[in-house]
Amino acid sequence: MTSRLSLDRTLVYLALAALVVAIIQVTLGGVVRVTGSGLGCPDWPLCDGRVIPVFERAPLIEFSHRLVASVVGLLSLSVAVVAWRRYRTEPWILAPSLVGISLVIIAALLGAVVVWTELVWWVRLIHLGLAQGVVACMAVVTLVAWRAGVADESPGPVGSPLGTLALISVAGVFLIILSGSYMVGYGAGSSCGTWPLCRGSFLPDGTAYLVHMAHRYLTALVALVMLGAAFVALRSYGRVPGLVPAAWLMVAALAGQVLLGAWTIWAGFTMEMRAAHLGGATLMWTAVVALATLYGLSRRPPVPAAAPGIGSPEPARQAS
Repeated sequence: MTSRLSLDRTLVYLALAALVVAIIQVTLGGVVRVTGSGLGCPDWPLCDGRVIPVFERAPLIEFSHRLVASVVGLLSLSVAVVAWRRYRTEPWILAPSLVGISLVIIAALLGAVVVWTELVWWVRLIHLGLAQGVVACMAVVTLVAWRAGVADESPGPVGSPLGTLALISVAGVFLIILSGSYMVGYGAGSSCGTWPLCRGSFLPDGTAYLVHMAHRYLTALVALVMLGAAFVALRSYGRVPGLVPAAWLMVAALAGQVLLGAWTIWAGFTMEMRAAHLGGATLMWTAVVALATLYGLSRRPPVPAAAPGIGSPEPARQAS
């Protein structure tokens, strides 16, 4: 095995690890919110003036969220360093790597603002959006780095609507996540206690009910676009590496998220189900980003291998 291949795999593993931990970090953020632990550590970066918090539920939950965020930061920084040294001329790797670490830094600073402003809802909304941006960046880097050593058999049909459908799906799922956060911040998260109707109506009276139902209607509309994208991908892109599995993953994530949303209501809005619902939304977001990324890669030549001498201590040696 050559040193070049070893470094390529290092980037894939680092980006994948950052992606997984970022998803966990977003889900933990949901746990912090539904358990009311946002002010478990009333200051920042310490926790009530301590490096290690007191062993009580709220401080430990909030501190664990910060600790995982620190791991995301270290992994994202490692991804950015490797990308800068090895793929400086490859924008599909370098750009999301640098954007990812930048978003981590901004999100960390905004996390402090969340504490200082005592959980103002719109600051939390931006904080969640930044965290989802980190997830997207690490997903893109993981897929592009993996595709660096994979040859395309076919770019797919010319004039396919998949690109448009995938981009609409990406934007739509992001809006779904933000609308869900707005709904909770508005106080309408548990306003509709039945599913799929709300109080027996599609358009119930009352602002809180309408805010809640708007989130459901947006989800339904985006779900139709996602299913259309999956249909096109499964029908016409079977020879593009990874695209068909990404389409199935997106469909599975969508179905799981709808079920989680309904189950959250049927279970009486328990803390566990509300946190799982945000985690499911993040997985769905990852899936649509993966589909859009793989489609984009299918429209261009494979990523060139990292050139020897760019950030490497010596030229790659030929395998014996």
